[in-house]
Amino acid sequence: MKLAIGLLALVAAVGGAAWIFISLRKYQERKVFERQREASFVAEMLAAKAARAASPAAAPAAASPAAPAGPAAPVDPLAAAAETIRAALAAGRGADACKAFLAVLAERTKLTLEPPLWEGLGRALLAQSAYLEAAWALHAGAVLAGDLVAAQKRLVEVASRAGDAGQPQNALKLYATLLAKYPQSQYADFVRGNMKAEEKKLPKA
Repeated sequence: MKLAIGLLALVAAVGGAAWIFISLRKYQERKVFERQREASFVAEMLAAKAARAASPAAAPAAASPAAPAGPAAPVDPLAAAAETIRAALAAGRGADACKAFLAVLAERTKLTLEPPLWEGLGRALLAQSAYLEAAWALHAGAVLAGDLVAAQKRLVEVASRAGDAGQPQNALKLYATLLAKYPQSQYADFVRGNMKAEEKKLPKA
């Protein structure tokens, strides 16, 4: 009887040790994966920044043709804006989509668009150097899709673009927004480093 109890205790001890070992190993593997993912994203951002610095400024795009007349717009201005944005993005008229969005900017939180449309709108706004508005749209699309990591990446990306465009104030606003919304973000250290660099670009008092 004592021998059986002793064997059971030994088996339990071995099993517990094995479970602890497996749990620690999984935790370590997860931390390594997170560090690799963060390093990869930071490297991508730095590479994109270097590429933008090396390439000449793109010539301004020609004004997009006016949208053809369509059916009467709905009475609700938000519904009309959403309809215009969908049609404009589908037709490749990013400038028209931006114009419709900016017309209802004050009520943008009530605008109903699918995640891919928010992404497309954000890219169109980014092309027009509307950095704060672009960041809002891109972040909204990622959040709506349930991808908070992508939402953080969008803020970092647009802030970096604003900094490269000589708009340190807007870059700092976006970096500060990320830290306020995601204080435990894996990009926090990267963002704080960029903020110090942007602060040096501010006009001297």
